[in-house]
Amino acid sequence: MRSTSSARVAFPPLLVAAALVLAGCTSTGAAAPSDSSPSPAAPLPPSTPSASAPEATLPDDATELEQWAATALPENGRGGSPAVARGTGSVGPAGASVDLDPVGGSWDVVVACQSDTGAPLVVEIDGVAGTAIDVACGTPGATGAAPTTIRWDATAAAALRVDSTTDAVFAYEVHPRAGS
Repeated sequence: MRSTSSARVAFPPLLVAAALVLAGCTSTGAAAPSDSSPSPAAPLPPSTPSASAPEATLPDDATELEQWAATALPENGRGGSPAVARGTGSVGPAGASVDLDPVGGSWDVVVACQSDTGAPLVVEIDGVAGTAIDVACGTPGATGAAPTTIRWDATAAAALRVDSTTDAVFAYEVHPRAGS
């Protein structure tokens, strides 16, 4: 290959010019964007939970039910007033009942619940006028509703009657009424 002196002189400036052009393309400086610059990338859509994430459900065995009840209705959660009776149960459209022994005196029956849909329970002390009350329920995986207190003068045996339009779980405690 034979080179001419003009080719030798022109070659180095071409290399320098090419290097400057390449350096300008890869610069990390804060140069103002030109009209030919691509627009910034569109933000990514928010991620959605995977379909395999387990859906929260009602407790379905005795151990899970007791764990839920310990959170929904903690023992001695009424300021140190010990419960004389405590229990848990499941209820559906057929209802449920719990026998309450006649212990004499004035008592508070405290009820907490959780239902599939958040629908309330209807709770009453069977045969005692004025004790039927809607008890607000939480839903699985969400913050639970506050427990509800029903006043009971326990002069005779009674049943705690629990009715629901959907599947639910409940916990109850019987406490001496404060000041009695």
